[in-house]
Amino acid sequence: MTLEHIGIAVESEDQIRRFESLLQATPYKSETVAREGVQTLFFGDGGVDGNAPKLELLDATSESSPIATYLAKRGPGIHHLAFEVQDLKAEIRRMRALGIRPLADAPKPGADGKEIVFLHPKDTAGVLVELVQSVRQPVAWTTVDGPSGPLAVQVSGPEDAPPLLVLHGALGSTEMETDRLIRRWERSFRVLAPDMRGHGKSISISTGGVGWTDYTDDAITVLNTFASGPVAVFGFSMGAGVALALASRHPERVSRMATLGANVRWSEPEVRAMTEPMQPDVLASDTPFWASRLAEVHGDRWRQLVADVIRFTEALPSQPMPTEALAAIRCPTLIAHGDSDRFFDVSHAVELYREIPDASLWVLPGLDHPIQGVDPVSFADRIGSFLLDP
Repeated sequence: MTLEHIGIAVESEDQIRRFESLLQATPYKSETVAREGVQTLFFGDGGVDGNAPKLELLDATSESSPIATYLAKRGPGIHHLAFEVQDLKAEIRRMRALGIRPLADAPKPGADGKEIVFLHPKDTAGVLVELVQSVRQPVAWTTVDGPSGPLAVQVSGPEDAPPLLVLHGALGSTEMETDRLIRRWERSFRVLAPDMRGHGKSISISTGGVGWTDYTDDAITVLNTFASGPVAVFGFSMGAGVALALASRHPERVSRMATLGANVRWSEPEVRAMTEPMQPDVLASDTPFWASRLAEVHGDRWRQLVADVIRFTEALPSQPMPTEALAAIRCPTLIAHGDSDRFFDVSHAVELYREIPDASLWVLPGLDHPIQGVDPVSFADRIGSFLLDP
């Protein structure tokens, strides 16, 4: 059980602005819980490491709400302490065994993607205590008509939140690579996460193969379907290349961008290092777990997908992104790269940092190429904070 947030009741817009000035920040989320007659505003989002408690301001939306009653009796101030638990139902049983009375018989929906229960303050030294458990809302998958056929897109997060396009890597999928990061980002963003053409829930690549332009066109299709203005973008590996191409070709559509493991200027040795262990027969014999995972995610077409991605990769040395294309990227860009990447030397990230006009560089010590190696909380929070920065 850890302290998740501190709830403070406020009674005026001026008091909210005062906290913004004090913290030198704006709320990362505002959410109305109609059933309780309260508007919640969250600051902090767990801090850099995801473990620091957040601050929740509580503003009554009706005179009959519990917060309005509290303010009438006590005025503004600390309202409750909230503790995160793993199993809220089990904690309710444990509290009863300790003689601490829950104020409800079962968990109920609360703000910020939580189920909650309050404890009677007379049993907790006069302090109102809230127990919370994170519960992910059902994720919606939808299909859009791409240039070569249907594309599957995972959509999550508040409808009124700023949009974030998330692009996975070659042979990966949203489920395999980015979903655990999306679980953090969907608290603050309306996340749009397509399975790239031929990957996961999307259609197979056409017989003629595919290139950067095709993947970028698919990304534009997703943006045209779900977002009317500029969006934040995150891309990993192949998805990072697509993100960079998107920001170069359509700078008006990208507000801020972050990449991990990007390479837009491939050498022949890098192609061999990537494609030789990727051969379907090699995968099946040398890394059977990985082969079975590809079959699980991509179905019976996984061998054809591997062959298509190999063909795509082998063409990359002849398709470098020129300096003028990188110079056309106008949005603030965070280039993240592991210094132990087995495929791409960190010099690739340094080149991007030097050639993109408004770029920052983040080298992650000890990180190999697979995105599964990042800490999902600290990595997602740093990327999210950068992409939210106005």
